Amino acid sequence: MNRSVAALLCLLWLGLPSPNAWSAPKVPPGSGAGEILQAVPVSLPVLSRIGQRVSLSGFYYGGSIPMVIDDISRTDYNMELPAGCFVPLEGPRPAGLKSGDRITVAGVLKRPGKTSPLKNSPAVLKIASPENVRIVTPRILPPAKMKPRKPEILRRLEKYRPGDLVPGRRFAVLIAGGGGPENNHIRYWNDLLTMYNILLGRGFAAADIFVYYADGAPPGDVEGKIDGTMPVSGTASRTNIQRCFRNIGAVSRDNDFIFILANDHGGGFLEVRTGSLDPGLYGGRITAAGEPDDSISEAQFNLDLNGDGDKNDVLRADESLSMWSGRYYDDDFSADLNRITRYGTMVIHLEQCFSGGFLDDLRAPRRIIFSAAGEQRVSRAHSASPANPRAVQPYNEIFYWFVTALLGETPDGDYAADRNGAPWTPNADYDGNGRVSVFEAFMFARRMNLKDGTPWYEDNNQPGCITVTVDTRNVPEGRDGWLGSRTFF
Repeated sequence: MNRSVAALLCLLWLGLPSPNAWSAPKVPPGSGAGEILQAVPVSLPVLSRIGQRVSLSGFYYGGSIPMVIDDISRTDYNMELPAGCFVPLEGPRPAGLKSGDRITVAGVLKRPGKTSPLKNSPAVLKIASPENVRIVTPRILPPAKMKPRKPEILRRLEKYRPGDLVPGRRFAVLIAGGGGPENNHIRYWNDLLTMYNILLGRGFAAADIFVYYADGAPPGDVEGKIDGTMPVSGTASRTNIQRCFRNIGAVSRDNDFIFILANDHGGGFLEVRTGSLDPGLYGGRITAAGEPDDSISEAQFNLDLNGDGDKNDVLRADESLSMWSGRYYDDDFSADLNRITRYGTMVIHLEQCFSGGFLDDLRAPRRIIFSAAGEQRVSRAHSASPANPRAVQPYNEIFYWFVTALLGETPDGDYAADRNGAPWTPNADYDGNGRVSVFEAFMFARRMNLKDGTPWYEDNNQPGCITVTVDTRNVPEGRDGWLGSRTFF
């Protein structure tokens, strides 16, 4: 199908200019579900129809809030959705509607109220009845080839009782800001809930696990949500997390273990074209100081990043972690975390896009830090195997394989497969000592990673980090991996 035909099929039939008069995002073939077409973003002519009945075409997505979106593959990235690529939907929807279905939906275009969770969206489409949503092309999921095994997240071998692994008190801080309702994919909740259950099974006290999620409330009935409950300590905001770090720092001691999981969207500078995203600044902050290994040449990318009217500067960027509202920059996160001065070992697991940019800021003695992506790359959702197809991906990629290594099985009962697609039993105990270390679990996740992310790892408090797959056995003391190979959950 050529570009003009594709554009016409997805055109928002509102009297917009012809396809040659606008520039739609280019989508690589094979991305998303079914055939991905180029689509018109929400434009001024569309917004001029506020209060009127309109008909929109695109893909349905229900993994955060119900919406119609121009390209379903956008939801795979751990980056906030670009403005103008989606319209939230309110009102009844037909039974059987699932994420990835190509739809045409009719309703009244309205501006969200000032107190609405969607107040930052330029428009919302109000649907009167399920009949107003027509499924043009359903997303076809292949039939399951095998019955998934029941996950046993809380299973715990008796020989790994609490206290046998790490002495002292254990604290955990689990963070998923979500970046607002439309960007808060259900996989972020699922990841936190999965890790919460693992930590309970490994001897963490529930009172010492602090969860800062979205607006402070567990998600409702969202497509792709896994079973289980988890108490939420509060809204994902810098103020709350800063207070949490300060409180832990006031009581922690030299033999305590601290685990931090940051899991949602990230901001920074994208150095290579990825899907429909061109190189550029996405939620990062340009700075002329710091970040010594992060030089960005405006001339190389033909961009005026600092807005001074030329493209001749060499600049740097701060990376960020999305909160429910606003961004938590790496410099600020580091300053707040440094309030915890006494601990035995600290493990920091970062899942967001551009998360490798946090490593330089967080590096310190007795800290193990690993990221799902490099400093200028994106991270993605995990894609289920053909034997267990999903309309909404319920986990992040590196997180999925990291906890698979810890559990000895996948968290959802799906089978693990090698790069040739052959099923096999996960075993990350590379040194054969009967235990899986943090370094072994990370390297297992790195080996299993089938996405375009570039996970990074650091634990020796020295410049540089591991950016490739390495042998986890017999790591020399003082090298990256030595501390992690001796640290266990």
